[in-house]
Amino acid sequence: MGTLAGQIAFYYLAAGSIASAGLAITRSNPIHSMLWVLALFLHVAGIFVLVGAQFLAAVQVIVYAGAILVFYLFFVMLLDLPSETAGRRFGAHWPLAAVAGAAFAFVLGRWYEPGLATPAPAATAEAVPTAHVAAVGMALFTEFALPFEIVSLVLLVAIVGA
Repeated sequence: MGTLAGQIAFYYLAAGSIASAGLAITRSNPIHSMLWVLALFLHVAGIFVLVGAQFLAAVQVIVYAGAILVFYLFFVMLLDLPSETAGRRFGAHWPLAAVAGAAFAFVLGRWYEPGLATPAPAATAEAVPTAHVAAVGMALFTEFALPFEIVSLVLLVAIVGA
């Protein structure tokens, strides 16, 4: 991601993530908030693609945007929320919360010291897989096949029990 195009894409996705998160919490209509959360999830998936984590990007889109967001959307649509959309979005305490959040961000920014973060060890050519999703699949179905099957049985028992 050292190229100029990669940096521009990263800054666009980061700014889009921040803007989408801000719009998700400030909209008075819950359906509009869920759509902004969808935009946030897609921007985060784009950041995962930029850093070379294609598997995490796919999981972000499939699990969060595809399943959990749809669940939240159905849940919000089943509730009758006319009083929520008609009322004020924030109470009288929001300026205090904004100051506390800014102070927390300032403290976190001042806390960072370059000597505390140790660089990661250099990866060897054998340790870096060429296809991330293929490497996860190979590890899942070879080395971790038995734990994978045990988890699937536990989930099956939980589904039947529910």
